[in-house]
Amino acid sequence: MRSCFIGLLGLSACASCAGADGMLLIPDSVSDGVLAFSPVDGSILDGAFIVDPGVSGDGVDVFDRPIEVAPTPAGTLVVSDQFADVVSEFAADGTFVRVLSLGGVRDQDVINNCRGLAVGPSGDVLLANAGGTNPLLVSANNVKRLAGADGAERADFAFNGYGGLRGPFDVVPFTRDGQAGYLVSDEASNVIVRYDADGRFAGLFATDLDFPQQLHVTPANTVLVCDFSGGFIREYDEDGGVIGQYDPATLAGYRGVHELEDGNLLVTTSGGVFVVNRLGVLIATRATGSGFRYISWAPLPPGGLAPRPGDGAGARARAPAGVARVVTEDDERGKDVDR
Repeated sequence: MRSCFIGLLGLSACASCAGADGMLLIPDSVSDGVLAFSPVDGSILDGAFIVDPGVSGDGVDVFDRPIEVAPTPAGTLVVSDQFADVVSEFAADGTFVRVLSLGGVRDQDVINNCRGLAVGPSGDVLLANAGGTNPLLVSANNVKRLAGADGAERADFAFNGYGGLRGPFDVVPFTRDGQAGYLVSDEASNVIVRYDADGRFAGLFATDLDFPQQLHVTPANTVLVCDFSGGFIREYDEDGGVIGQYDPATLAGYRGVHELEDGNLLVTTSGGVFVVNRLGVLIATRATGSGFRYISWAPLPPGGLAPRPGDGAGARARAPAGVARVVTEDDERGKDVDR
């Protein structure tokens, strides 16, 4: 879904979703930055839309493995980070504002090894949270709810085990039969769980997956999911029926997916950023490297992507060419890394 508010508000169209007004943002956890791509054809717009902010004024490391970006009703952007264990806020132009979660404090007893996120119409942040390894901790394997104004912890949107949550990875707004709600992918139970707008369990949406990661709802209200270990992208109708499976033979380890305006799919894997079609054919390579994560639509900043002083003409179109490495499931889960 190109705007995280479309499904919740029941809108059939959104003027700000036009390609001329939007961009697709993808964090790169190797460079600890965020890149911008075209929502029309997936071509790169800005190879350094957000650069690593370093340490916040409160002494918190902002980026360690950024995962997903989401626009807010206030016109800002929020970014989840798996190893920094925080959600940070940025201005529309990518300028760092603050560490939002928990009032700027890193508290691993509350947020630890977090993954994807979504923002509701009120501005509240829903965050897929693995939690710590201490079995006595309550805040684990849940979907956290954080106040959009100050990042204060609110009652969990979905608690540990509710609906089968054992390892949540992504959250996305989803409307079915006119009823707003959310879908959550879970790698431990290998399911996609459906909740209503208040966090009540509404049923299992899909159960036949192997490490599902990012979810994306298309304008046609179909659901695309990246199956990391299965090695494919699967598409479901709004009732959870399988309507397609796409797996170019040269790609594997899918993390992120977004339907482009030309009908193709922009995908991220542990090897880079690629364009594929629904015949399972690789169309183009947009960037290479092992750190690219989830794909999110956001409005262009006021005035567009103006060149930075001293960058020179075309500097915003540079794409990094990184080195892909073998990524294990435990590394992906955040269990096989020196943190």
